Amino acid sequence: MPRSFDFSIDPLASAALTIEQRRVWNAFRGEMASALAKNQELEEKLRAYEQQKIADEPAVLTRVDFNREVARMLAFDERYGGMSSILYFDVEGMNPTTADATLREVASVLVHGVRSSDIVGRLAPDEFGILLMRCDNASAWRKAESLSATLQDALARVGEGLSPTRISYGAYTFRDNEDLSVGLKEAAQLMMSTSR
Repeated sequence: MPRSFDFSIDPLASAALTIEQRRVWNAFRGEMASALAKNQELEEKLRAYEQQKIADEPAVLTRVDFNREVARMLAFDERYGGMSSILYFDVEGMNPTTADATLREVASVLVHGVRSSDIVGRLAPDEFGILLMRCDNASAWRKAESLSATLQDALARVGEGLSPTRISYGAYTFRDNEDLSVGLKEAAQLMMSTSR
């Protein structure tokens, strides 16, 4: 039967059925109508769950969107004056069984650990970048160290203590006319590691 079939209408109402056949047919119609109603209810709950899940996900940009937003902000700095820094985080040694939970926790810590005007992006499966607006180099390194410590504490709770073996981070402050690729490369080269 197609899903659009209306079981409230009896297509066999005028059919020559015995009393037993009519009883079986009516029971079947009732069961199918109930099953379709339950299926629709489950689909609605699933849609609501997916929408809530999307709403709860931390606002982490893809690499492409991150690159575009950072380029826009750096152009703004160049035109109106300002200083921005980039943070680079590399999460290594994730346990495969807790990788998804680990990455969600990393994204959540990074998004909630910076200002709403800052930009957080996932650059690779285990790499994240953050553009800190109006932030000098010393402040960027302090923020990177603080976020790294928070990450270590948060990830120690993921998957019954199965946390990444190492979090590496780097910071770089942009100079005039430098682009994102320069900043990320420099931040990666300046990476420091922390582990428990």
